[in-house]
Amino acid sequence: MAKVKKTPSDVKTTSLQAFASQLRAWRQQRGWSQVELGQNMGYSASLISGVESMDKPPTADFARACDLAFKTPGSDEETGTPGTFMTFYELVAREAYPAFFAPVVPFEREAVRIHSWELGSVPGLLQTEDYARSHMHSGRPQDSDSAIGKLVAARMERQRILAGDRPPLLWYVIDEGALRHMVGGPAVMGAQLDRLIEAASLPGVVVQALPFRAHDNAGADGAITIYEFAEAPAVCYTECYSGGRIVEGRDEVAELMTVMSLIRASALSPHESLDLICRIRSEI
Repeated sequence: MAKVKKTPSDVKTTSLQAFASQLRAWRQQRGWSQVELGQNMGYSASLISGVESMDKPPTADFARACDLAFKTPGSDEETGTPGTFMTFYELVAREAYPAFFAPVVPFEREAVRIHSWELGSVPGLLQTEDYARSHMHSGRPQDSDSAIGKLVAARMERQRILAGDRPPLLWYVIDEGALRHMVGGPAVMGAQLDRLIEAASLPGVVVQALPFRAHDNAGADGAITIYEFAEAPAVCYTECYSGGRIVEGRDEVAELMTVMSLIRASALSPHESLDLICRIRSEI
């Protein structure tokens, strides 16, 4: 009988297996049922079951709750030292992204300012869940709903940095084409534009649009993101189809910062950009 070849989306990741097996082992060692563990952690038994069966990915809050409930070695809330489950979660989170993007995720958590130029889509940190799902489905038609769901969950988890005590400053320049391209249908795109309009009005978020009429687009070579840190040199990330590159060299970082400045100079002001987004929203 011919063997069925599994796609990468069908294969369980090692880190996810490790998290699930550790959760089951610690729970059984304490003699707790899934219901009892859920009560101790403040989560439902169905979620505990889903994580143990690897049908639901763990979140950072879930991992912290595990460390707290089991009092795992290394866990220290005051110093922020990760315990067993937070350590495994970091590995799970990295595996939820393509290999070229996984190293970028810690930059988002540690940055005090994030500057980005986006051509093809709304920035991931400002995407709605439905927009993210539709956008991923369009580029991954061979993936199952479950596989897409895990990617969406990982992207939504990234957005938790915006709800922290010290969220980074976000300064985005978005190409008008990304604002007008219909993703997921009118309802999904309308909700996404509403999210952008809301975000653009918040302190700590700057949104500019690069209109079609702008001349000599300095960002035509691709998307750029610059991460600035409180006590470390800035790092850049550039992206192309199915790939990306982290830039840390001082001279090249300076060049990309110049490109970002040129893009901003060609973009509409934040006020004019908000007017454009509202106008596009009214057309849907």
